[in-house]
Amino acid sequence: MLIMFLSILSGQNLFPILGGQRAGTSVFTFLKVGVSARAEGMGEAVVALHQNAASIYYNPATVAQFQQMEISASRVQWPADIQYDFISIVTPFRSRHFFGLSAGILHMKPMLETTEYNPHGTGTYFIFQDRFIGLTYGSKMTDRFSFGITLKYVAENLAGYHMASSMIDMGTYYWTGYRSLRFSASLSHFGPQAKPEGTFIKRILDMDTGEEIEIESEFELFSPPTVFRIGAAMELYETMEQSVTASIQLNHPVDNAENISLGLEYTLYQMLSLRCGYKLNKEEVDYSFGVGVSGKIGNYILVADYAYTHFQHLSPPKRFSLSLSF
Repeated sequence: MLIMFLSILSGQNLFPILGGQRAGTSVFTFLKVGVSARAEGMGEAVVALHQNAASIYYNPATVAQFQQMEISASRVQWPADIQYDFISIVTPFRSRHFFGLSAGILHMKPMLETTEYNPHGTGTYFIFQDRFIGLTYGSKMTDRFSFGITLKYVAENLAGYHMASSMIDMGTYYWTGYRSLRFSASLSHFGPQAKPEGTFIKRILDMDTGEEIEIESEFELFSPPTVFRIGAAMELYETMEQSVTASIQLNHPVDNAENISLGLEYTLYQMLSLRCGYKLNKEEVDYSFGVGVSGKIGNYILVADYAYTHFQHLSPPKRFSLSLSF
């Protein structure tokens, strides 16, 4: 019913019509790729959920919700033979203080350079690589409210052109006191504008002579893909054997229109989880689903997750995640 209701709202143009013209106006867009299979299975509507250590990527305040050390690692099989590897670690420190460390790298095999005169290759190869590393601190101010902050360094290497910048993530996490309802908000990838280092040769038309000339030019500055998320989550049904968790999230990106994410997770005996998600007002991505299995090995809890996301035009990416609690 909720999905039908929001679909009707979208059809009535109650979503802001602005935003589409902002597409393609940000850099470091790899930061918009979902890093967690568990989160992606719920449509990334996880700003109000602390599922595993990867949760700090969506909301750094979740670092203060864990009771033990957590480690999460993911691999994303992106279209065009691009891979994204991610790892995060969360640990409690002195009662109400918590720390987290996360890092990600998007990479591909060296690509053969081609030109208009050498369409089959020049014999030279180039690489493309995006990466980041972040340090997270969180504090539980009260039993119901916590906040978190992440400082991260982001860099890119595209065929020898380098670009780097520092960014910040901020988030809050609040338990309302009504059943298990929690309410959260986060601001991710906030930072200064960035541009590649160095210069490039630009060809322009000389208005006086009418001939094409070459000039040395600097790259333009562009903003990072900052996004503001606000959402809520609650267990609709919960017993010792099974539970059903629902979540809803509003996303406000700087480089596109606002959109809504919906997520649902069913867990049986804390061993098997089935998930589904849906994104409203997104042009390329719509539904997703996922599955997770967990088991206890001594004092360790190992969880394996898989997620499938449907793309309208590109081949669908697949995500695999492993998380460890101890």
